[in-house]
Amino acid sequence: MSPSGRSSSCTLYVGGFGSTLAASDLRALFARHGSVRELRLVDRGDASFAYLTFDHEAEAELARRRLDGLRLAGRTLRVAVAQ
Repeated sequence: MSPSGRSSSCTLYVGGFGSTLAASDLRALFARHGSVRELRLVDRGDASFAYLTFDHEAEAELARRRLDGLRLAGRTLRVAVAQ
């Protein structure tokens, strides 16, 4: 929580999906768990990854817990709080 008592935003790192997942599909998958403010996709073919910023830390943590390790299109998502 921020000093004002409101929940702060939180950014997640997402990897392991390769080039098989469109940015819009990735956003939709994570938006099921909260409000995604921003998505930055780094397209490197099989080594693609993304950063998703959620409006609220609690929503990001829920998405991380539910989606880390998810098998999607034959690949395993890696989801962690971005450093």
